[in-house]
Amino acid sequence: MTLGRMQQQQIKELCTRYTPTFSATPGLTERAYHSIDTGNARPIRVQPYRVSPQAKTAIEREIQDMLQMGVIRPSGSAWASPVVLVPKPDGEIHFCVDYRKLNAVTRPDNYPMPRTDELLEKLERAQFLSTLDLTKGYWQVPLDESAKERSAFTTHLGLYEFNVLPFGLRNAPATFQRLVDGLLAGLGEYAVAYLDNVAIMQTTWNIYKKSLSA
Repeated sequence: MTLGRMQQQQIKELCTRYTPTFSATPGLTERAYHSIDTGNARPIRVQPYRVSPQAKTAIEREIQDMLQMGVIRPSGSAWASPVVLVPKPDGEIHFCVDYRKLNAVTRPDNYPMPRTDELLEKLERAQFLSTLDLTKGYWQVPLDESAKERSAFTTHLGLYEFNVLPFGLRNAPATFQRLVDGLLAGLGEYAVAYLDNVAIMQTTWNIYKKSLSA
């Protein structure tokens, strides 16, 4: 359905009213934190992978950016996982850490993920729909101190650890989905989420506007 001129104007006014809510810089929630339970496992240390000079430059750039944002800090941890760079379709490089060995000794969090078929059924009934993609959603969740130590990663520049939830950790989706479900509790009739993707939907325009302002 294409929005009319008046409806488009009303959406623009809503976006303008809530401009401070939209930011390219991730915030930090106080409603959740992520822990890593490795039981009695001994610290695991993996040497950094060999990378090309171009990859080293990319790693250096990413580390500098994350240090400036407070996402990581220098580490003296006994744990260490290697960095891996994953190419994106647009040609950019995604900075990741290979946590497979850490994940193997991490106790699972079996919090359920939403069923995509049930989400799609709800969306099919909507006449009006908006989607929100949270800015670097995982990075908005802090790690507890023991998890910071276990998140340590090694590079040619040295050892660092995350202050916030990185991609690739076992149980990261469970922690984040639990947080989002809590935030949207009681709003399931018109707001659903799969990790950091939130959909707001309604069958009539007036109620849809109220839902966006809720």
